[in-house]
This record gives sequence, C-alpha cells and structure tokens, in this order.
Amino acid sequence: MNISENKILIAVNWIIAVALYFLFAYYLKRENTLILFSVFAVLAFQYFFTLQRTKLLDKHYDYFIVGAFGLRLVFLVSLPLLSDDFYRFIWDGRLILEGLNPYSYLPNQVIDEQMIDGANNMELFQKMNSQNYYSVYPPVLQLLFFISAKLSFGYNAVAVFNLRFFILLAELGTFIYLKKILDFLKIPKTKILFYLLNPLVIIELTGNLHFEAVMIFFLTASFYYLMINRYSFSAVFIALAISTKMIPLLFLPLIVKKIGWKNGIIYATFSVGIISLLFLPFIDKELISNIGSSVSLYFQKFEFNASIYYVLREIGFKMVGYNAIGIIGKVLPIVSTCLILLISFRARRGETWQSFFEKALKILFIYYLFSLIVHPWYISLLVLISIFTENRFAILWSIFIFGSYFAYNSIPFKESMWVNAIEYAVVVLYFLYESKKLKAINIFN
Repeated sequence: MNISENKILIAVNWIIAVALYFLFAYYLKRENTLILFSVFAVLAFQYFFTLQRTKLLDKHYDYFIVGAFGLRLVFLVSLPLLSDDFYRFIWDGRLILEGLNPYSYLPNQVIDEQMIDGANNMELFQKMNSQNYYSVYPPVLQLLFFISAKLSFGYNAVAVFNLRFFILLAELGTFIYLKKILDFLKIPKTKILFYLLNPLVIIELTGNLHFEAVMIFFLTASFYYLMINRYSFSAVFIALAISTKMIPLLFLPLIVKKIGWKNGIIYATFSVGIISLLFLPFIDKELISNIGSSVSLYFQKFEFNASIYYVLREIGFKMVGYNAIGIIGKVLPIVSTCLILLISFRARRGETWQSFFEKALKILFIYYLFSLIVHPWYISLLVLISIFTENRFAILWSIFIFGSYFAYNSIPFKESMWVNAIEYAVVVLYFLYESKKLKAINIFN
C-alpha cells in the first residue's frame, strides 16, 4: 500500500470514528441497546484494526495522538447520555458553594429543610440516582466539583462543561506521564494508543464524565516518580490519586514491598498524612459514620455486573432461600484483601518494573472479580496498566464489559445473567490462556 492509500485509509477511518462518537455524544441513550451495541461494535473493530497496523501507527504517531484527543473533543459540549452520576457531582459542588458539607447532609434532607434554593438545584435532585445517600466522593473530587459549580454561574450545562474540562486536562497529563514511563521501560511509544484510542476509555471518561480519568493521571505520575526513585513526589501523587478514587490504595502494599520496608513505611505514612490533610476541611462529628454508612451500603446492598458474587448469591438462594448479600458482601472483600496482600508481599527483591506492573494488573483484576459492582468505566485503569505488560485480557474486557448496558434495555433495569456469563467467561478464559502462554499460570508469583 502506497503513501497516498495510507492517507486515504486513515482519513476514512477518522471520519467514521468522529461520526460514531458524535452519535454517542448527542443521540444514543442507554435504553437503545441494539443501536448502542452496534455502534460500539464498529468502534471496537476500528480500534483493533488500527492497533494491528504497527508500521502505520509508528509512521503517523503524532497524527494518531492528535486524533485521539480530537475524538475526545467531540464530547466537549454534550450532556452524558449513558450515565447520570454527573448530577451528583454538580450537587456536591453546589452544597460546598452554599457552605454545606456534602458528607453531612442527605440530598433529600437538604430539599426537605430547604437548605438551598433554585430550580437548577431541584433539577439536580430529581435526576440524581443517590437522593438517600451521603456523598462518597473523596476531597480532590469535591474540590473539582466546587470549582465547576463556582464557575457555572448557576447553569448545569456550564458545570458539565467545566467538569469535562478537568477530565480533558487529566487525560493530557496522563499522556505526558505515560510517554515518560514507556520511554523508561523501553516499550514502543505506539503502545500509548492502546489506552488513548480505546473506545470504552473515550466514551466513559471524557464522554460520561467519570473521574477515573483524574485518578489515572495522578496514579500514572506517581508510578513514574516511583520508577525514578523520587519517592516523595510519588507519595504526593498517589495520595492525590487515593483522594480522587480510593482504588489506588490496593497498590500501597506492592509499592512498600518494591521499595523496601524502611522506605515503604515512610512512603505510606507520608501518603496517609496527605490524605488526612485533604479530608481536614470536611471533618465533623458525623463524617466517619456517614461515609461508613454509604460505603457499607455500597458493599452490602448494591450489585451490578459481578462475577464470583453472583455465583455465591445463587448458591445462597438454594441454601437459605434468600439473597445473602449482607454476609457475602462482608466476606468477599476480606478474601480479596488476603489474596492482594499475598501477591504484594511475595514480590521478590530486585524484580523488574514489568513484573511490578504485572502484579499490579493481577491485583486489580482479583479485586474486580470479587467485587459486587463492576461498572464499565472501572476497567479503564486495567487498560492503562496493561500497556506496561504483555497482558491483553484487559483490552478484551474493555470491549465485552460494554455488554453490561443491556441491563438498561428494560425499565426498571434488569441484568441478563447470560450476557454477564459470556463477559466473564471470555475474559477469565483469555486471562488463563494468556497466563499459560506467558508462563505465569500461578497468579501469586
């Protein structure tokens, strides 16, 4: 294929991609599952087709990087259509703007007692999916919510634009640090496109305003500074990552083992200290109990797109005749924590950074297998970490997990256990195949 044919192929590919992402940004709703899956399937095909053209990616690397961010800009002035979480984001920001602690007041309490006024705030309350729960979003997010609300001038659409601006900045920062890490590991720079062009990452983070994007930026920066032995910088960034989304806490034991117990304990103590300082403006006598009640509900009431939990739930139905989520929801986190600690502390001194990231990938995978809730956007971090390894099961999962939107095909939403079973069967089997292929079948190594 000559140069002009390459350019035509690239141009056609981008025109189709822009058109399909435009549909996701402004037209497709999660109830329209047939069209939703059809459009996503085309984007997934494009994604895999593009990644296989290694020479093309290398030759036109800069073009593809610009294109990846161009696809994100398609969503710039859209309202998320596949998620309503952003209503709570704006709500929390408005509460802080009014001098109210989002960890201390239930939304229905705020409305009942008329603590805030305005039609826009009532719209947020009516459309949010967490009217009876205290906020669970950590302080870094609360700061971003506050700034977005402050600069929205009371308009919800402007607040959404502000939130997306932060996510786009975070994605740009992730790109910068990803490039540094790939250079350090001597991995081809084109591997960065496994993350930047991933359709799930683009749709769920930039499109649906999920702040895993900000957490990923801080965590990627933390990993880079850890690799170049700038432990204080790394500790600050991982504290910011944890204060955005709690998930990076899973990696602290692995980091402690990697840098040695003495440095590791100082590192962890410093990180926890920063996290505590970030929570300081929100501390009151109800903080711990309110956050605890919301977290407890998360682990013992809610369920979505789970794997091991659904198997145990069915066993529970047959044994005791009811959903034993209250018991299972307490046991599974304990089991996964033990497995995570086992993987972390069995790391050998002097292991390569590739081995470190392979363990980080397994830790996150195990955590999600034992989780009661696995939303599609959760997989974005798995996709990112996978590019530092030879594992590609996370890439596959980022495509198949989109099938979880089938639950919204009916009202009220109802999951299909067949769709769920196919998703996890494909991912787990490919993980085992890949582990055997890479001679790493023992996940605890």
